[in-house]
Amino acid sequence: MLELKSITKHERGQAHVEGVSLSLEPGKLHILLGPTLSGKTTLMRLMAGLDRPTSGEIIMDGQAVTGVPVRKRNVAMVYQQFVNYPSLSVFENIASPLRVRGVANRKIRKKVEGAADVLGIKEFLRRRPSELSGGQQQRVALARALVKE
Repeated sequence: MLELKSITKHERGQAHVEGVSLSLEPGKLHILLGPTLSGKTTLMRLMAGLDRPTSGEIIMDGQAVTGVPVRKRNVAMVYQQFVNYPSLSVFENIASPLRVRGVANRKIRKKVEGAADVLGIKEFLRRRPSELSGGQQQRVALARALVKE
């Protein structure tokens, strides 16, 4: 469960988000929908830990994480304009967050192959991102987020 309680984010005297509260249940599809400059990306960045709110509280699985740095959160975010590492294979792109966390190679292989299978890119694991279509590259970025759990 992810909860935002009275989240406010001000930047240079402007309110990007003001008093937002919401609860997101695991396993459910949630959509942030709104016009340009309504705070959707700001909320996503706050939930991921890329930014800190001016006020309010962010709670994950019952634990307050408002001040917890992004590297210590088990959260992934994939932007519409995604980035893959061009010098790494698809396998290594997907495995990169697991390697940073020191996950054992056997578990990395299992998680990477599982995510690639679900997303229909298992046959491309040895290729470079530049050899894939745009949609396949997007699925590589999504798989990288999924393996973090």
